[in-house]
Amino acid sequence: MATVIELTPELCKSVTEKPGVVLLYFRAEWCGACKTMGRIIDQIAEETPDELIIAKCNIENCIECATSYEVTSIPRMVIFKDGNEIKRINSSIGKGALLNELLPLLKEDQ
Repeated sequence: MATVIELTPELCKSVTEKPGVVLLYFRAEWCGACKTMGRIIDQIAEETPDELIIAKCNIENCIECATSYEVTSIPRMVIFKDGNEIKRINSSIGKGALLNELLPLLKEDQ
């Protein structure tokens, strides 16, 4: 199972700099699309190896983090590998499409 972290402002930068693959997920409680995407991300967390870190960022609680990644719409996901930004996903996507982005990066680590 992937490691899931609820971000605080203090954790934002340190999480994205961790070795391995990190999925930074920006959301808000009032966002319907975020709730749907959140269920998909929870499923992925259960199905992927613990090498994946999923960092959930509620934009209302971590304004500095959202601002530093220029989040202008949600849901938004940013994928990191060994501290380097690999890709930004600027809307909801399906589970299969998100797994297609993450799994090859995880396999590179094996």
